[in-house]
Amino acid sequence: MKVLIVDDEPLARMRLSHMLNHLQLTDVIEACNGQQATDMVAKYLPDLVFMDIEMPEMDGIEAAQKIKQAHPSIPIIFSTAHDDFALKAFDLSAHDYLLKPLSMERLKQALDKVGVAHSPEKITVKKGNDVIMVAVDDIICMMAEDKYVTAYLSDQSLILDHSLAELEKLSNQYFRIHRGCLINVDYLQGIHLNADHKPTAILDKIDIKPMIARRQLAAVKKLIKNL
Repeated sequence: MKVLIVDDEPLARMRLSHMLNHLQLTDVIEACNGQQATDMVAKYLPDLVFMDIEMPEMDGIEAAQKIKQAHPSIPIIFSTAHDDFALKAFDLSAHDYLLKPLSMERLKQALDKVGVAHSPEKITVKKGNDVIMVAVDDIICMMAEDKYVTAYLSDQSLILDHSLAELEKLSNQYFRIHRGCLINVDYLQGIHLNADHKPTAILDKIDIKPMIARRQLAAVKKLIKNL
């Protein structure tokens, strides 16, 4: 299944592309404005379009109108930071209207509406004497502690059979904020300065605030800016 992401913000395109990849939707193409979107739809005939609205050259509403006129069967899901255009979007028979920052749960709901099958990526973890499968989406952060890597979920912590280097390659959803810590970018909420005035990551659903390396601070700030 081919998916077209249309957004003038490169980090927004990257984040949505990563989220789709984790749902096993890997055939993703990108456009940075409405004009480019209409050209790519004509060339590639994608099965689904995610459309931002406020973009240079041609906005998402105009681009969606042109796409619907030429290819009425292609579903369009709007993805924007503003809710002002919802009525216009649904007038164009939009299948859904997503507000940024996108959550994985909301993205799955939108995909369900257009009948797109998706399956979450999973990894193996230790739980007592058992080895179980856990969805990548459910792991909030992973920290190297002594000889082990611990995965922190909203309701428990588990031991992984992987090194941080292996996990970093496993999924683009994981971002290294420190030599000993990977976070799931979907749970990143902000930056906190601890008592020593050192930056730490604020993560949704857990109280742990892992340290952010100085060299990674600018990259973390960029991620937060595009949440």
